[in-house]
Amino acid sequence: MTESVAEANLSATGADVLRRKGKSFYWAGQLLTAEQLESAADLYQICRSIDDLADEASTPAQAMAAERQLGEFHQALISRPTLADENPNLYQQAESLLGDYPMALSALGDLVDTVRSDLDLVRVADQAELLRYCYGVAGTVGVMMTCLLNAREREKALPYAIDLGIAMQLTNISRDVLEDAHLNRLYLPADGATGAIAPEDIVAGNRVARHSAWLGVRDLLGMSEAYYCSGWQGLGYLPFRARLAIAVAAKIYRQIGRQILQRGEQRYWQSRCVVGSAEKLRVSVGAVVQLAAGAINRQPIRHDRALHQGLTTSLKLRQPEKR
Repeated sequence: MTESVAEANLSATGADVLRRKGKSFYWAGQLLTAEQLESAADLYQICRSIDDLADEASTPAQAMAAERQLGEFHQALISRPTLADENPNLYQQAESLLGDYPMALSALGDLVDTVRSDLDLVRVADQAELLRYCYGVAGTVGVMMTCLLNAREREKALPYAIDLGIAMQLTNISRDVLEDAHLNRLYLPADGATGAIAPEDIVAGNRVARHSAWLGVRDLLGMSEAYYCSGWQGLGYLPFRARLAIAVAAKIYRQIGRQILQRGEQRYWQSRCVVGSAEKLRVSVGAVVQLAAGAINRQPIRHDRALHQGLTTSLKLRQPEKR
């Protein structure tokens, strides 16, 4: 039987998966300590395997199988069974990495639930639904990384970590509209500039549909700015090396959005936007210089509650006190 992508991810090391599939994160990860990088890579491997279960499900039978696997995994996260060490599976890897952090396991459960929604018809009605999705697949990663990177005052750091994850996911969605359309998925909110369009029209090159989608992309990238700014404010909660790495990752991802806008509508549909090595280096140096210049507060301003309006999570988020 041919090994699935998700199974291949589990059989490889986290560092191998991160190097092959998360090039921007791997680049930024070189600023982490060896222990931090190993933990971050292992988390990426777990999240990637979960995501691939949904992405590989191209038939109803495969979707049912993925739903069953993800459902069993989610139940295991709740019941936390004692399992043998032989033949490590996805849950065992998650328990080994996150078992000391109930908050992180709860966030991983939110991620699994959200990925399961990708097995159904994906159409997003409005901005609130979009932000819930972005929290589910990426804000949750911010929560887990907050634990793994040993952020101080963890509960206070959470809203900012979630915001950075949301910002990055808004960038992902903006970059991957055509790729998602090939999977019959559309994450651009129907109540926004995009309106009600069909993924198949985007794939077919329909000019009206693609222009509408482009307007939606511009809206999402504009929306992401507030979340990037909020996420940046929370970097002061991280240890020094982790602060550098996450700052670089954030700036590189933000640069993807800026390059999309610079390329314009016509070039947007021609190829997937990537940040090359030279540009990564330039952006990375800029991020480090910005940190060195004291561009973040060790005690950030009070988190903007409006950024989480309508956001439902299994976590109880604490607002940092005003100082």
